[in-house]
Amino acid sequence: CVSQFERRGLARVSVVRGDSGPRRLVPVMDDYIRAVEPVYDYLTRFSGLVPGDLDPAVSTHAITRLKHAYLKLRYLVGAGCIFVGHGLKQDFKMINIVVPPAQIVDTVELFHFKRQRKLSLRFLASYLLGLDIQQETHDSIEDARTAVRLYDKYL
Repeated sequence: CVSQFERRGLARVSVVRGDSGPRRLVPVMDDYIRAVEPVYDYLTRFSGLVPGDLDPAVSTHAITRLKHAYLKLRYLVGAGCIFVGHGLKQDFKMINIVVPPAQIVDTVELFHFKRQRKLSLRFLASYLLGLDIQQETHDSIEDARTAVRLYDKYL
């Protein structure tokens, strides 16, 4: 989302399980981050968020402060979790968290050929998995599940 002064802010953090158990791909974290400043553009096309999603008075989602989401992620990093996602470098930069490279698997890099443009998650899902994602709106849970499935395909 974008504030009045063109500052971008983190609005949602989603993490799904990647293990092979019965709870595979079940969300373990799906936090909507309370906006500190008024939001003027939700960047819905990219975020999937609409006006009201970050407003505690009207939102249907559980809203938390950025600090709480940060602490949850720090716990997962400290526990040695491997993060699989698409474009994680920018995501971690937005929340200002350092994750050891050994704990990051980025599907942008897995399916990237030198001197060629990077492929979108939507394209990779369609081409490699036969999935049609991000049709009506963007959903970070769907993206996380798709990234794990792409990693499985890569292996």
